[in-house]
Amino acid sequence: METGFYKYGQVFFNKKITKSFDNIRSFTDLGVQKTNYRHTLSSGVGRMSSAFFEMEPKQSNDEVIKTKDVKLTEIPKNTIRFALSQNPFFYFDSLSHYFPSVGSLSNLIDSKDFLAGLEITFSGTANRLKEISYFDYLQALSGLLQTIEADIKSNATEYEGSDYIHESISSVFKDKEIKVPRGGKRADGQKALVAKEPWYVYNANYGTNEEREFVELFARCFEELQQRFDNIYLIRNERELKIFDKQGRAFEPDFLLFCKQHDGEQMTFQVFIEPKGGHLIANDKWKEDFLLEIRDEKKIIRIQTGTYLITAVPFYNCNNENAFKTALVATL
Repeated sequence: METGFYKYGQVFFNKKITKSFDNIRSFTDLGVQKTNYRHTLSSGVGRMSSAFFEMEPKQSNDEVIKTKDVKLTEIPKNTIRFALSQNPFFYFDSLSHYFPSVGSLSNLIDSKDFLAGLEITFSGTANRLKEISYFDYLQALSGLLQTIEADIKSNATEYEGSDYIHESISSVFKDKEIKVPRGGKRADGQKALVAKEPWYVYNANYGTNEEREFVELFARCFEELQQRFDNIYLIRNERELKIFDKQGRAFEPDFLLFCKQHDGEQMTFQVFIEPKGGHLIANDKWKEDFLLEIRDEKKIIRIQTGTYLITAVPFYNCNNENAFKTALVATL
């Protein structure tokens, strides 16, 4: 690995940090559902009975169940304030932790970024919908506030991934001893394929079957990449590097691809790649979602030694090999 790329190249990653809520300025920023909260009004219809039989009152047209949308701005503010006072999550000290910019309970009630932007869908008979009471509003608001609280708590983690930082490749990726079972398929380290290849940073790949399949695909793509890029290097990440998503969850992509453009700004692409067995794809969906976020962001970072574009590709799986190759070419 004693190349100029290894000695002087940079690798970008991030750290797990305490989450800052300074940029949270609305309910939607923390995943509060945009659909209306639905509340069913009590019918107010009695049921007659005797010792011998029961009689249901005949349903008139007025008793057909209908719905009505009510904006929170149409509900008396004193009713909303009382509902808020009954839920400790909406005490100002608690609320300002998640929404530092909220300013006051009055702003919480009046701003369209918060309660004033929401509606409640009431369902009931026509007569009940004409006579929605203080108690009805209070019940509906209580349910709405509980739903908002649940949405916020499920989406507001205490940690997040920081902005990108960088270190020299030589300080992060180092030669290390890998222990694998003797006699197994992984024991040969794929040396016949990678040991003498200029693009593979180490002299062996002791990865899983899926990782070996990916390396074989990359070997077939190398000549095509050479037409557009210099300094093409594929590094297997043996737990040396982690990245963290918006919820502070750690992810160790199996490979990092580096390649530098021939033309234009001569940017160096850093691509996170994760081969994934079919039986693990569903469970690790959040990791693929994270990779797609990185790809969509296309973060460009300029430092003294050059310009880098940080990106990623969807999971590689041997059963979606052609789709993966198409995605890789499109990403570069």
